[in-house]
Amino acid sequence: MLDRLTSLAPRIRTATPLAFTVAAVLTAATGASAVSVRLGTTDPARAPHRTVAASARLALPAPPAPAAPVPGAASQSSGDVTPGSTQVPRAKHLIEATVLVTSRKPLSHRQVRAIRHASGVKATQPVAVGHVSVDGHRALVLGVDPARFRPWTPRLTAHSQPLWQSIARGELTASFDMGHQAQLPLGSTVPVRTRHRVPMRLGAFASVGMAGVDAVMSDHRAAELGLQRRTGVVVSAPHADALTVRQAVRDVAGPHAHVSLLRVVIVIRDAGSFLTRVQINTMLHAAASRVGKPYVWGATGPDSFDCSGLVQWSFAVAGIRMPRVSQQQWFAGPHVDYSNARPGDLLFWHYDPTDVNNIDHVAIYAGSGMMLVAPHTGAYVEYVPVPLSNLAGVVRVDPAMAAQVGW
Repeated sequence: MLDRLTSLAPRIRTATPLAFTVAAVLTAATGASAVSVRLGTTDPARAPHRTVAASARLALPAPPAPAAPVPGAASQSSGDVTPGSTQVPRAKHLIEATVLVTSRKPLSHRQVRAIRHASGVKATQPVAVGHVSVDGHRALVLGVDPARFRPWTPRLTAHSQPLWQSIARGELTASFDMGHQAQLPLGSTVPVRTRHRVPMRLGAFASVGMAGVDAVMSDHRAAELGLQRRTGVVVSAPHADALTVRQAVRDVAGPHAHVSLLRVVIVIRDAGSFLTRVQINTMLHAAASRVGKPYVWGATGPDSFDCSGLVQWSFAVAGIRMPRVSQQQWFAGPHVDYSNARPGDLLFWHYDPTDVNNIDHVAIYAGSGMMLVAPHTGAYVEYVPVPLSNLAGVVRVDPAMAAQVGW
């Protein structure tokens, strides 16, 4: 198997080395000293290797000039926010998100109340949710009341007043991953499409700490796109077993709803071998057969991939159902030390300066310090050495756990 993979190395496509620094998140925001993400002068074989250089304190950078307010963009139900205003009340305390419910059709008020009263649930926040095209890239977006949704986000995101003013003005906040990987033009106005086409300014790149969520906008802007209220609910059950909560919420939400885990599930099992040798070899051969295929944000194969799409497709060839995004794949089995990594394990990295605990990238370990990976926009699926900077950890996939996460 390793000889087969090694023989693919000469096929790796290369590009001119590049070096640039981008502001980390990047909002339409403040004059405070900025964190920067340096994408070092490396060749594409080291594309996942990035270093985060922080200033004395984590802060948001100077903004693009703000756009004009969108009439009625601020929610009338947002406390001291008035229509047309961009002032959003600061979060008094943060709320831990446990699961995200998404539905093809709006949940009834009765269903939302039942979710709120499910065992272990402490808080809920209804949202509009749906897939849209952002500057030509498919994205899962949430339409939110800025004031009510703000406490549900990671600390740096929640504390950025300019970011929430941007959302209340009617601008779009994309995730750090999407902003970087899809090369979205921060500060520019781009077409956002679903039932309707709405030009929307990219006001910020920031993590909302929710696996699979690519962007956030105000509920008013979501309505302009045709997204319906109560097609999603964020649920907090900080002291309950997440899997038990998810099952209880599924029972209430019904067969049309999808319930995704948003926090780590502790797996009380030995980190032994969960996959057979045949499954591992099949999966690795499948991933290796994709070397040279282009990276495309949101693509799941067979002719183009993003990082988690390559993982999902390769495991599917071996008959193993994997969740869709890297943050969910992080939950797909027990964690092991990199020194004990085996072929078929998954490697994960932290790069997002707006949420240092967020999982931003995944690759398949092929053994002998090498990996198979779909790196970033403009690159191709590659067989390359494993970069250890910003490595979050290693997961040994347990099919039983993988099947429970994100479905």
